[in-house]
Amino acid sequence: AGAIFAERGFEAARIADIAERAGTSASNVYKYVKDKTDLFEKVLPAQLAAEHRRLLAARLSEFESRSDWQVLDADRSAQAGELLAFWATHRHAAAILMSKAAGTPFAGERQDMIEEMTTRAITRLGRQDDAHLRFVLEQVFSRTLDTLADILRRYDKADDIRAAVAHFWRFQLAGLSALLYAL
Repeated sequence: AGAIFAERGFEAARIADIAERAGTSASNVYKYVKDKTDLFEKVLPAQLAAEHRRLLAARLSEFESRSDWQVLDADRSAQAGELLAFWATHRHAAAILMSKAAGTPFAGERQDMIEEMTTRAITRLGRQDDAHLRFVLEQVFSRTLDTLADILRRYDKADDIRAAVAHFWRFQLAGLSALLYAL
């Protein structure tokens, strides 16, 4: 169910498709859940979403006190390591929160993440009135979430997720550092 929700989103996911992926029948799925909403809540309980928000906020707080962003990868940052471990353990839930939560109680999570990342970066630079920078950062962080969600959908082993995210973070951190500190 998590894989189907992460790939298609809640609204497009069907119990029949979930059952087929699980190698069972839809009637068998209904023995354990009352409906698609109940199944979704088992895949992504509210406390899991809250834990993701907490870990992301801890990760983002690092950027406020450091200027050497390129060292804030999972090998040298406890917060990055914890967030990455969460993603590897709860990859479907994280992918849903980043890109496929429409029609669920978490529909606003993606936009909240983009807004928080953008606001923290702009505040760090003291550039709150730069509408162009805000627009560019919103686009960058939107694509960031897309890429991370794609990694979590593509790979199922923690080592593969870690390797792909390491490559992405190396690119992302260098690019953000160049963009923000060149201003």
